[in-house]
Amino acid sequence: MPTYKPALRGVRFTEAYAQAAAVAPIGRAMLAAYELWHPTLSAPVRFVDDLTDLTATLEATAPRNASTAQTFIACRLTIGRPEESDTAASPEVTLAREGVSGILKAALDTARGSIVPWTLIERLYASDDPSGPAKLPVLTYQISQAQMNGAGVSIKASFGDAVNVSVPTRTFRREQYPGLA
Repeated sequence: MPTYKPALRGVRFTEAYAQAAAVAPIGRAMLAAYELWHPTLSAPVRFVDDLTDLTATLEATAPRNASTAQTFIACRLTIGRPEESDTAASPEVTLAREGVSGILKAALDTARGSIVPWTLIERLYASDDPSGPAKLPVLTYQISQAQMNGAGVSIKASFGDAVNVSVPTRTFRREQYPGLA
């Protein structure tokens, strides 16, 4: 595929992508919807980065309320995406919002001291078709940090803790593998 523009940080804008963007419907917006979950909650907290609430259908493989229509509360966010780099650090997504500490404070206090991690699921919906996520599979993050600054909340999430994973993930034991020296 020919390159439409020069590469920027290793990413190329191909001619096919440029053509798809040129014919995309003008009234369609891609909405980032999030589900915040911890086992201590009675129901997940669902919110969408938009000015109006979104009623959308979850994917068939959703861990809670699969294939059902759910309401995502409108909540304009400041979203920080990970920068492209070759460092060994796990990429982190940052979500920040002012004036919501009252909503999340009770949930954060309930889970305080728990060793079970918080889960953040990101779903991307097309504004003109909320019958399911526009991009599958959905992204699942683990919350690595949550801070409350006055009336604001800032959440950092990553794909998991890459540091505490054994490589290889299988432990080889002499009893199971007698041919090992």
